[in-house]
Amino acid sequence: MIRSRRLVQIRRIREWLALCAAIALVPWTVYLGLTLPQSYSAQHWQATWVGFDVLLLAFMLSTAVLGFIHHHLLTLFAFATGVLLLCDAWFDVLTAKRGDFLVSVLTAVLGELPLASVLIVGTLRIARLQGPPFSRTWWPSRARRRAAGVRSAPSRRSVRRIDAAGFTTSAAGGRSGRNSGATRSQP
Repeated sequence: MIRSRRLVQIRRIREWLALCAAIALVPWTVYLGLTLPQSYSAQHWQATWVGFDVLLLAFMLSTAVLGFIHHHLLTLFAFATGVLLLCDAWFDVLTAKRGDFLVSVLTAVLGELPLASVLIVGTLRIARLQGPPFSRTWWPSRARRRAAGVRSAPSRRSVRRIDAAGFTTSAAGGRSGRNSGATRSQP
């Protein structure tokens, strides 16, 4: 019980940190939009791009290997690889010189973006299939579920089964008579 409370607390802290970071990013983005120059001479340009491409290569190879061996971390690496491909396409197109712009756009449209969409959409489909169905906290009351057209699972007491002899049995195990409604005497 204590461990589950601790996990809930940790999850809540992470949620609040993510929310606070998102809120703090809004004024920072506005500030950068207003103050950054149109062009900038970057230091270590070659190391930046080669390092990013090496990182992308490592994630692509990891995704392929994890897929071949059916490892449970495949979805994590596939999603990260897709995001890295999106970033690569974004920066390739936006930092391209006039002579390289067409090649950057074609590379993004014909290679990076389709592969990124396959990896990200595939990962999200797998995550949706692996995840639990909507919990009761999503639909707080039976009335809201009914209003939304969602059927609730039958209660354990109302579940009836027909046994081999034709009797209906409740989940509690008691017989209540033949399936046709007539009762049958026990020998």
